[in-house]
Amino acid sequence: MPSAYWFWHSVPDEATCRAQLADFKAQGFGTVLIQARLAMPIADYLSPSFIAAYQCAIAIAAELGLKTGIYDDYNWISGHAGGRTVAEHDHLRERHLFWSAGSDREGTISGIRPPFVEGMGPDILAWQYEGGRVEWCEWKIEAAILSATAVSLDLEQIVDVTPQTHIVISDATGCRFAFEGVVPDGHALTVFVSARSATSRLINYLLPEAAGRFIEVGLEPLIEPLRAFVPDTLGFVFYDQPAAGFYRWDQISGHVGNSLLFSKELPSAVEAETGLSFSRALAALVHDVGADTARLRAQFFSAYSGRMNEAFFGTLRNWCARTGIALTGHEILPHVSSWSLNGGFTSIDPRVAPAVDFFGIDAFRDETAVDANNFIPQLAPKLGDSVARANGRSRCAVETYASALRNPVRAAGQWELTLETLRAHVIRLHCLGMRQHVWHGVYQTVGRDDDPTPFTNPRFDFAPGINFEPWWPYHGLFAEESARLSAFLEPAKPLAPVAILYPLHTAWAEGPRHSHASHVGAWCEGLLELGCDFMFVSESDLAAGKVSNGQIAAAGLTFDAVVLPSVTVVQSDAVLQNLDRFGKDGGRVWTSGDLPRICCEATTGSSTVLASTHAVDAPTLQELAELVCDLPNRGVKISTTMPRKPWTWIGAEPDGGWRVVLFNDGNNPGSCDITLGSEMHCEAWSPADGSITQLAVCEKLPVALEAQELRCLRFLPGATAGKWAASAMSSLPSADGVSTLLDGVWNFAVDECAASVLMSIDAGWEEQGFASFSGTGVYFRKIAIETDGEWLLEVPEAHTAVSVRIDGRLCGRRGWRPYRFTLGRLARGTYRLEIAVSNTAANRYYRNTPYQGDIQDRSGLTAPPRLVLIDQES
Repeated sequence: MPSAYWFWHSVPDEATCRAQLADFKAQGFGTVLIQARLAMPIADYLSPSFIAAYQCAIAIAAELGLKTGIYDDYNWISGHAGGRTVAEHDHLRERHLFWSAGSDREGTISGIRPPFVEGMGPDILAWQYEGGRVEWCEWKIEAAILSATAVSLDLEQIVDVTPQTHIVISDATGCRFAFEGVVPDGHALTVFVSARSATSRLINYLLPEAAGRFIEVGLEPLIEPLRAFVPDTLGFVFYDQPAAGFYRWDQISGHVGNSLLFSKELPSAVEAETGLSFSRALAALVHDVGADTARLRAQFFSAYSGRMNEAFFGTLRNWCARTGIALTGHEILPHVSSWSLNGGFTSIDPRVAPAVDFFGIDAFRDETAVDANNFIPQLAPKLGDSVARANGRSRCAVETYASALRNPVRAAGQWELTLETLRAHVIRLHCLGMRQHVWHGVYQTVGRDDDPTPFTNPRFDFAPGINFEPWWPYHGLFAEESARLSAFLEPAKPLAPVAILYPLHTAWAEGPRHSHASHVGAWCEGLLELGCDFMFVSESDLAAGKVSNGQIAAAGLTFDAVVLPSVTVVQSDAVLQNLDRFGKDGGRVWTSGDLPRICCEATTGSSTVLASTHAVDAPTLQELAELVCDLPNRGVKISTTMPRKPWTWIGAEPDGGWRVVLFNDGNNPGSCDITLGSEMHCEAWSPADGSITQLAVCEKLPVALEAQELRCLRFLPGATAGKWAASAMSSLPSADGVSTLLDGVWNFAVDECAASVLMSIDAGWEEQGFASFSGTGVYFRKIAIETDGEWLLEVPEAHTAVSVRIDGRLCGRRGWRPYRFTLGRLARGTYRLEIAVSNTAANRYYRNTPYQGDIQDRSGLTAPPRLVLIDQES
């Protein structure tokens, strides 16, 4: 079942907890995570009243049979415990490494700023920094080098002048340093200075003691009174985007786009990895130091990331293991909302945070989680599923949050969200590797009118809070369908003939602006457009993959082709050697853009030259189509002439059966053909109600798909029943040719007590006097039935969730297309027909704010319904 963050904007009382958790349960959620948000005063977080309310809420969740997890911090950015981690422990605050290169013997570090945080506004700045001020202290020279300013340096010509370089003066905003000697002509002095933030509430993720203190003050106070609920009700800890500030400063230069975290243990870790002094290793981050530059950069960040992963995630994992609770959550995903590896958070250098080594980080988790931004297909679930499989699991939880489309203020969110849009998004996520959807979030309070302030007005705290959407009562229909779809996928392994090498060492060496990032996106989008599934594999899994019969087995799956997306640097020559064996054995090795040229740990004198490769530049759809056509047929093929191809998922069962998912997320109906390698028995599994319909034996199955229709089909070997009929499998009921268009003017009321008005159904109610009304409007009229029989009501356009009643009897509820309702068997006579439509909250909640824009969201009916006779009585 879906999961959700439960946003607490204040400390709730027991009645609020009981009512809202019951609402969670009624609308189909299975798991709840309490998250204290910015509207709650930070002093209230982890206060005695907060912990008492938390304990009350978990106990009520246990009564209701809900699972819960601990969302581990205030607002987000795990590790600070609402500032308690660093309170009276200043040494745990984030410490960063800054640098300056110039031809003078003196220099400065100045103008330090966190643009990533500043872009979210003053309230976020005030949350992360005490007093809203970014201040520094404890300035220290960590390294200083003299080097020639030639285009390419020789490492041996770099002179370490650290002992001769000193801080001259420093304050809360920066420092001035000086070198005792003379900078020769044609040379540069590069100085690396560390400083600790005096005001940041964020921790130094390189320090295991910071993670230990976070556990002591942030997690144990929550767990201690709830140990009786661990692990049956309280099953896991969920971390969220642990990362220190992404700082820039006036003198920044070189290959790294933000400051680096620093601890006194970092130099020895870097020296052990690179075989060089810390000063010379740092030189490669700022300058081109010749042929070793890319290798040194990759090795530096390998040491840096390894230290960070072990210090933070390793400490958390060890504590969770001792406590008997699982660890999950997600790091920063720079690809969020994108297919390109760095197409989401484009303003940051992800190498300075836990935001590149996804396979390594996942090894510390018990369950994989990622996040997704907005309601579009994206990389996160596919990469999440891939890292889970590499670590002996499969699939992942996907948190979805919405950022504004009408206004650049991200937290304005999308109150215009429809349940149809959310449902389509979640089905696509399932097809891409999601097990459970996590919604961000369900609100405790809706906030204030006429206040556009982001974050602190709960209404615009990463909207929408879906429990305040008028269509919320229909959410349970979607939740049950999502859970059934996930259960249908669970027993099968995806048929993914293509493996894409996750270019970890290339990402470390080349940085986020290199072509590997966009090439990954091009391969992903192109393969999906062609209906060819894929997975990412790590370098270590690919190096250890077993080659046989033109395939390579890695991370629990078997692949016919391996993609190297503009890969320049690999960890070991063993990766290339195994790919060479794979190519010579008949496998396909596809490359694009740059080719491997550096091995950080070469096992031979020189890098292996790959055999049987097919190289392209930036991959085009036509080029990818030619490659995909050359892949062997492994048992199931899906073909279609639909302009917008349906989403597909194909999975293999252990006994030779297949599971197939088809989803038409377009606006028009279509059809496709499923071709099997042999005759198999077919079952149709309904994700709407869980029923299983036994069909017939077929080798080719034509399937009709309505707009927004989801189908789950299972094919089993060994059956010998009759052949499948040639007509397309369809969910459309057959009509007897009798229909009535219910056009004209209807009666309309916005609630039971209000007087009705006349309303045209050719336009929404927002155009007919109800511009800012968000809620449920009821259309009603008398209808005359002149033929006894089974009748159907078709509602061609509705915005956005619909229920239908005949003479007060509920005939059905729909939150997405097709809006089709079986009215039952009606005798000749006159009936009262009611169509209740619930719109979105946008017109109401955007009123008098800059987030409204020029758009009024369509509401209600906008085309005439039709009565259709589907079975006439004889």
